[in-house]
Amino acid sequence: MTRPFDRERYDRALAEGAEEYRDVLDALKTIGIDAQFTQTGGMCAAIEANLEDATSLLITDADDSLSWDRGHHNGWGVGVYEIDAPDEPIWFDSVDDGSLQALIDLVDRAFRR
Repeated sequence: MTRPFDRERYDRALAEGAEEYRDVLDALKTIGIDAQFTQTGGMCAAIEANLEDATSLLITDADDSLSWDRGHHNGWGVGVYEIDAPDEPIWFDSVDDGSLQALIDLVDRAFRR
């Protein structure tokens, strides 16, 4: 039996996810990227930012969706997608290093694609 959608529970889950990755969101903001914690469907977590060139940046773990529990976070994956055609990335790379600096370096590579 499927439970009915609970907006309050959904919003609370996203807020908690954002707090898990507050340092990431803050670091992205310092380099001019206004990102938010989101879910891409099926409650698969990610960090997303719409960019000025009609693309979006999607940040996940290296091999899967972003872990909801930061303690289980594993590396980084960064994809660049066309906003109007989001099914396949136009650029993607990942690193096993889960540090904040590794993510910033990966985002920099995405911008230089």
